[in-house]
Amino acid sequence: MRGQRRGRLPSASSFLTLLGLASLLICLIPVTTSEEVINATFTLSPGTRYAPPNAGTNYHTRIFGRSVLRGEGTVEGNGIYLTVYGYNTKNLEKSYLGGRYTFIIDPADDLYTLIFDNTEGRGESSVQFTLEETWTRPLAISSPHSLIASLIGLSLFLTGSITLALTRIRRTRNLRVSRSL
Repeated sequence: MRGQRRGRLPSASSFLTLLGLASLLICLIPVTTSEEVINATFTLSPGTRYAPPNAGTNYHTRIFGRSVLRGEGTVEGNGIYLTVYGYNTKNLEKSYLGGRYTFIIDPADDLYTLIFDNTEGRGESSVQFTLEETWTRPLAISSPHSLIASLIGLSLFLTGSITLALTRIRRTRNLRVSRSL
């Protein structure tokens, strides 16, 4: 019964290919992380603005993932105007803020500039502001360890696939040679 392959265990190259493919698929699982990126407290006198180059007025979103920005704050005293410049911020131009406020930029991408404006106000305003970024990216780029694991998975997958292809080519050639004899 030469030539039959029933009951044969999978080859090492098949195992490497499947192991590499499994680790690659695991590394593609999306991971969501949130981080407070701006936390600023300041006072605006009448007729002033809090804008760049002041701390807490510029932010650049992360790359290699999908970001959402969530701004939250409190204005005590007279209300102020907030303008946010950047991608997807048309609804945040000259927005009046008084008391507690929140806003969401979804999706967020690239550089954002925030301007807190009290030039039209008649009294002092105390502002507390936080900006939180929530971003989603593949597990493979979430940490150096998972990046290394995904690279090892890729190399196992490629090694196993190439070995399987070469083995198949060699068997096909050997079969042709044995048939020609």
